[in-house]
Amino acid sequence: MTRQILQILRSSGLWSRIGRRHLFWSAAIGVGLAIAYNAALPLVISTTDARATMERMLDTWSGGKSRIGGEPEVRFWPEPELILPSATIESNETNPRPLAHIGRITASFSLLAALRGEPALDDIRFVDPVVTIERAADGSINWKRPHWLSLTDTTTEEDTPFGDITIENGRVRILDRAARGGLDFDIPAISGTVKWPSFAERVSAQLSTTIGGEAIDWALICDQPLALFAGGNASLRTSLTSTPLTFSFEGIGNLSMYPFASGHLQASAPSLSALLAWYRGGSSGVFPAGAFSIDAMVATGEKTLKLDELQLAVGGATATGVLDVAFPVGDTPRVEGTLAFDSIDLNGLPTVTPAGANDPEWRMAENLTGGWRADVRLSSQEVFVGPLHLTDVAAGVMINGNRASLDIGDSTYADGILSGRLMLSDKGLEHGGRLQMSLKDADFAAVLNSFGLKGPTPSGRGTLNLDLATDRAVWATSAADLSGRLTFSLANGSLAGFDANAFVDLIRRGEFFSLSQASAGVFDFQAAEIDASFGGGVARLNRANFAGPSGNMSVTGVIPYRTGSLALAGMLENTETANQPLRFFVGGSWPNAVISPLSVLVEPQ
Repeated sequence: MTRQILQILRSSGLWSRIGRRHLFWSAAIGVGLAIAYNAALPLVISTTDARATMERMLDTWSGGKSRIGGEPEVRFWPEPELILPSATIESNETNPRPLAHIGRITASFSLLAALRGEPALDDIRFVDPVVTIERAADGSINWKRPHWLSLTDTTTEEDTPFGDITIENGRVRILDRAARGGLDFDIPAISGTVKWPSFAERVSAQLSTTIGGEAIDWALICDQPLALFAGGNASLRTSLTSTPLTFSFEGIGNLSMYPFASGHLQASAPSLSALLAWYRGGSSGVFPAGAFSIDAMVATGEKTLKLDELQLAVGGATATGVLDVAFPVGDTPRVEGTLAFDSIDLNGLPTVTPAGANDPEWRMAENLTGGWRADVRLSSQEVFVGPLHLTDVAAGVMINGNRASLDIGDSTYADGILSGRLMLSDKGLEHGGRLQMSLKDADFAAVLNSFGLKGPTPSGRGTLNLDLATDRAVWATSAADLSGRLTFSLANGSLAGFDANAFVDLIRRGEFFSLSQASAGVFDFQAAEIDASFGGGVARLNRANFAGPSGNMSVTGVIPYRTGSLALAGMLENTETANQPLRFFVGGSWPNAVISPLSVLVEPQ
């Protein structure tokens, strides 16, 4: 029977008419409810109360006095939302100072809570906020400690401190009127989120900005935020990520008058020169282009910083060690510690020629040496300096005011022991410095070969002492500007590229000849001593004596190395010339020296 009734309804069209009427009335009722919803709710949701709620929230957060301008707007679709045109926050003082300005504020809220008269705001969005941090000339800060930072029992506080905040196109302005000449620092285009559900819960922040054309992301997570912001100790994790620099820290820290941190620190830069160029806003050739990284356990005190378990990488060099940094009140900051490198290649450092003594990069380096004290012990398995290849190096860097020095206490070079000191003038880099070096019991055949010297060269084991100084600017000093002294002694060696017998025969002919004509031999000696002084672009050879089983030879004179010429007088005696030593003059240039027998000079033909 039921099936028959349904068939009758379908055949008559009554069923379709009932369905269409039902759909029409359902839609009409829905539209009517929506209109009534949007028309009635603004009457029960007070924009005045919403404005007051937001002002109280801003006052609580900042510790200042806020003022919201414009007429608030309430929207209910697709979700309840409050829109505030702008807000200004000032310090709560007799003469108020600006703290922040917010271009627009939006916040969601619970409809049921609003109907109950409890307009709690959530998911707050700040658009175009500008925060100003200013230190006046008298040292006072415009931001004061808000009430919630003084809470001792966070569980008794009913208000939610922040909730979730989204920041769009924010800006932080730092103004220091107490600094010499004033200091303005601006961080623009800040966007991100800050989440802090309640005082007792974790705070997390994810912010990004662009500085110097580089995108920067900063993150912070703290499980005891109230303790941290109130100046107490709290565990935290923070990181900064950008192309020129990455940084991270995980440990314990506080934000008291003397900030404290203890934990694991990591920082790296793919290029030191690029990092400095980004920091300074321009290119720089002072630092090498190599990568830099640091990994250490860090601990700070009131005026100290300690880097333990330090792993440092600069360019291709890596080091481990410990560094202590102190900032004593009324005294010069100082750095002490030890660094053990695997290898140091000083040849990788860029060659920099400043425009003058006032070049900003060299002035910065000079201010660095003058503003710090340092006593850092260095060791390295090997060091490359020009043609020198040192191994097992133990050295120290000393900086005290304007005095700076590098001391090599011990190292191995050419199978001998090398030590020395490099000192900069206490008058500044533009006034030069001094180099003292001693090489003992070394293989001088290897030494001279590493410098690529041509012509007759002595070989054997011996000792070299060198003392050089210049009063010219370090970056402008050439060999002609050096002055000092060299002493050199060898035992049981030989003078390669010198045939004494052929030399004697050529002298006896009484004609000029080239030293290369007597180069197909070796002159053995039991002892050799050389003493020379330098100054004004001229090396004065005070003594050069070679004593061997087949005879003795001595040379004195001057070598104007500014022009590469020679002016030497010599004497050779052997078994054939014992009664009448052969005397000669050496001219020309090294190694193409020209020998003039004395007979040719005093008895011209």
